[in-house]
Amino acid sequence: MRRRVLGAVCIALLLLGACSGSGADDDGPAGPSTAGPDGPSEQVTVDGDEVTAPADALPALGRLRVARTGGRALVVDDEGREVLLRGANLSSLGDYHQADPAFAPTRPPTDADWDQMAANGFNVVRLIVSWSALEPQRGRIDPHYVARIEQAVAAAAERRIYTVIDMHQDAWGRFVASPSDGQCDQGTEPAIGWDGAPLWATLTDGADTCRPLGSREGAPAVKAAFTSFYENRDGIGDAFAATWGRLAAAFADDPAVAGFDLFNEPNLVFDAPASEWLYTDLMGSVLSRVRGGETRAGGFPHIVFIEPIVGFPLPGTMPSNGFTTDDQIAFAPHIYAEVIGPEILTVEQTFDVSAQTAQDRGWPLWVGEYGVFSTDDEALDVLRRIAAAQDEHLAGGAQWQWRQWCGDPHSIGVPGRRPTEDQIQLNDVACPADVDAGPNVPLLRVAGRAYPRAAPGRLTELRSDPESGELRLTGALDDDLARRSEMVLWVPGEDEPEVTGEGIDEITLTRTTGGWYATLGVVDSPYEVEVR
Repeated sequence: MRRRVLGAVCIALLLLGACSGSGADDDGPAGPSTAGPDGPSEQVTVDGDEVTAPADALPALGRLRVARTGGRALVVDDEGREVLLRGANLSSLGDYHQADPAFAPTRPPTDADWDQMAANGFNVVRLIVSWSALEPQRGRIDPHYVARIEQAVAAAAERRIYTVIDMHQDAWGRFVASPSDGQCDQGTEPAIGWDGAPLWATLTDGADTCRPLGSREGAPAVKAAFTSFYENRDGIGDAFAATWGRLAAAFADDPAVAGFDLFNEPNLVFDAPASEWLYTDLMGSVLSRVRGGETRAGGFPHIVFIEPIVGFPLPGTMPSNGFTTDDQIAFAPHIYAEVIGPEILTVEQTFDVSAQTAQDRGWPLWVGEYGVFSTDDEALDVLRRIAAAQDEHLAGGAQWQWRQWCGDPHSIGVPGRRPTEDQIQLNDVACPADVDAGPNVPLLRVAGRAYPRAAPGRLTELRSDPESGELRLTGALDDDLARRSEMVLWVPGEDEPEVTGEGIDEITLTRTTGGWYATLGVVDSPYEVEVR
């Protein structure tokens, strides 16, 4: 492979904007350059002109775990480097209700999907799976559906993308849709089915399926189904936990699975004290089954992502403090401040509350969902502020969502509505044509901004500007984690980045589709890195 070396003179000129960054061809061994009289030896190497696939440029994914040091809880890899898991939600495996026979709610992921995620620097996908597809008949796990999950995990891992397996639900499931000939009282409207529980676990006692206008979760039938579930009527709560145990066993020794998101946005049906007590009991039962499944299969404890009820930490929405001694837990709220719902808190205030909740529990913060659904100036400003708050709190996250087809319940909303509006996600879909309209560049520019994929020790500060492409981070080596290990950065764009810093040496730039991987030797603490 032809290698090009930027010497000390060119590095200096780069900082002055007077060097193209191309360097001179050098077929001989590269000599070191000096970062400064007080700095370490620094050598910048570019691996040829060809585009290298992630599988060739990055090592295979290693096991992740939660560690605690320096007053923080963080996700680290098997080399003791902090890992920021950043990527997108993928609904392709979700078992959604099909409200319009002309429009499928999902389509299987393609190689192009996985390649495009990698081309935007993603290192995680929150993979939506459904209880109704896992266990359509009580006590029998569908091996074909598990195989589809395994295929998705393997495809992601091939591109060096971790998977968080998310047991998803919205409005309880597919089987609480209003009948086609039903009538609703004034102030209510018919409801379509969504995703989540199987029919045998949908216990509503015939409650009304009509919902308050615009309230996806508000139908009495949805509330009744959740009440039955929380109260473990007919053992359906135990069955849910047992299903999780079997699913965890299937991935017990897979390091490409970052962890398990136990239950998406559970509904709030009781007052705060009752909700906290019942949710604590449910999460404790599921967690016990997950750990049992991993142990029986000879695996290791994956990170378990726990959400608050309704996705945001309000009083009575969290499991009781101290409900478990398990040390592999992460906090996974959903942050749609200034996007969905009443504007009670700003983006920044919502992150502050979420980060404080995580710190109080001793859990790392990972935002399971966030996003905007427009590319107008106001929406993009909100998304950039979400990104800045995410960086400020050194948090990972998965944007909602990769693509939303015209038949998705989110697109249709109510029975009989024909999906005519284009679906604005990380990849747009034109409706009603129901065709992929291609990548949404303004949203992907933010979601795919520069960031550290793996940083030795722990990060202490991070700022990344999606518009300019500039990145600045600081960190510290830690005796409890990694010392003198390599940092890996993602830097988007075709232009060769300028990487400088303190406490680093031997910078190697590898070009890949969509951007660059920068690998840096970290030799001193504290360290600092800047990318222009």
